[in-house]
Amino acid sequence: GGGGDLKFKFEEDYQMNCLIDCIMEAGTFGQEYFFQDMWAANKIYRSNIKQVYDIGSRMDGFIAHLLAMEVSVTMLDIRPFPHAIEGLNFVQTNAMDMSNIPDNSFEVVTGLCSFEHFGLGRYGDPVDYDGWKKALHEVCRKLKVGGSFYLSVPVGRKDRLQWNAHRIFNPCTIAAEMIPATVLTEFSFIANWKINTALAGNVSLQDLKVVSENLPIIENGGLFGLFEFKKIS
Repeated sequence: GGGGDLKFKFEEDYQMNCLIDCIMEAGTFGQEYFFQDMWAANKIYRSNIKQVYDIGSRMDGFIAHLLAMEVSVTMLDIRPFPHAIEGLNFVQTNAMDMSNIPDNSFEVVTGLCSFEHFGLGRYGDPVDYDGWKKALHEVCRKLKVGGSFYLSVPVGRKDRLQWNAHRIFNPCTIAAEMIPATVLTEFSFIANWKINTALAGNVSLQDLKVVSENLPIIENGGLFGLFEFKKIS
């Protein structure tokens, strides 16, 4: 039959037959991306910062959160972005060599689920074994003294390369590259559908080592680690 609603007639050509949505959960998302984006956005919200530089984070998550809070975002990416969005600026650059950006110019920089990829060629970047390390050093150079860096990467008890998708880092591997130019003021990780704050304050490498040795083991993957750094020199 044609159905009883004359405004919305049943037509064979426009059937879509959605048959499984009724047995799914009320909303689907990746817990890691959801919580990392919320974590960093909350940090920005509480800081009252209105200008953020971002390296490779999600447009439809974290950056959208910031724009909704009327925070101006300068997005840095090696790939082109030929779109005009209010509040969003774009600079095409290689995070492993940001020589086209002045030193000591970032008050806040963020990089959520991006630094683990640098140097693997996955996104058109040059293959460079030390790409992740070079990108961290570039952030240190570009940050102003007193500036903050919010970072998320996959973490685990051991460093591991999963070519050419990403790397998994022991948290101390990240922190050792950032210290002494910065201090680590928070290390958290995402597990069991929540953010677990492991260390806060002026975090020492020794304390981070103890936490790293006791991280939950995730087979063939990694937890998402959340790092907050502040530049001191």
